[in-house]
Amino acid sequence: MKGSLSRLPVWIVIIVALTLLALMLAQTGQGSTASQQEQRIAQVLSTMAGAGRVEVALYYAQQETDVFSSSAGSAPTGALVVAEGADDMQVRLNLIRAVRTLLGLPETAVDVFVMEGKP
Repeated sequence: MKGSLSRLPVWIVIIVALTLLALMLAQTGQGSTASQQEQRIAQVLSTMAGAGRVEVALYYAQQETDVFSSSAGSAPTGALVVAEGADDMQVRLNLIRAVRTLLGLPETAVDVFVMEGKP
């Protein structure tokens, strides 16, 4: 049995490591998918005149160990909006105002950027 771990093929060790990593990401909720709240806000914002396609990322202040968390007890402290129509100043201001209203955030806590690849 001595040294039996070193006899395992490298690909088995890699598969086990990747599986463990995937499980850890799934449990912490920090995967690459947007939260339901982010998706819903993006859906609402994309219906605004001139906004086009919209993506939203919410920031949650560090409370204990979680920095990004969408637990029921925590409220977002910041928002990032990326929209196709954000190059128009009026659209940008409307997006900021809408996010501030929806989340109760100060204007300084909301950033809006133009989406890459806009036609």
